Order: sequence, then structure tokens, then C-alpha cells
Amino acid sequence: MENGLHTVVEFDENDKWFVMAEKSIDGTKYSYLIKVTNDENDFLDEYQVMKSYFDGSDEYMDVVNGEELKKILPILVPEAKEYIEHPEKLKDLLDNRTV
Repeated sequence: MENGLHTVVEFDENDKWFVMAEKSIDGTKYSYLIKVTNDENDFLDEYQVMKSYFDGSDEYMDVVNGEELKKILPILVPEAKEYIEHPEKLKDLLDNRTV
């Protein structure tokens, strides 16, 4: 769903994702997504990077992981680079967060 302010990708009736960042890298479109509630009013604590494929006007998306994710995530979300290069900082951040 697109309303000019934001984009929500809907994979099925109970699987909706807000597009946080989107960038074309080496000719491929990548999207950084955060899961949203069905009513699209709240964010959930689930994130993923997707790669788009096109067949005519139809767009298909696959989850990016492994080494490709390590390469793409810092480009989509520059703040993530420090945590990818120093995973111990992410552990410290998670250990010290308030819930």
C-alpha cells in the first residue's frame, strides 16, 4: 500500500512490512523493512532486508542474508556498519537497553 507518505509491503493478509530504506545497488533494488501490525499503527521488533526481482510489472522479493547482508546493510542503514564490524558493541547495546 502506498499513500505518498510511506510504503507498506504486504506479503499476505497477516504479513505487512514498512519500508524504512530503499536503494539500488549494482543494479539491484534492496529494501530494509520493519514489520508492522495488521492495522499498520505500530512497529514490531522484526526487521529484514529484501532483494527485488521484476517480471514485467510484477515485483518479487527474496530475503537477503549471509555475506550479502553484511555487504548491503551498511549501505541501506549506515548506522549498522559499526555493529557489523564490532558485534561486541551490539551485544553491549542489547544488554544495556531498557525494556
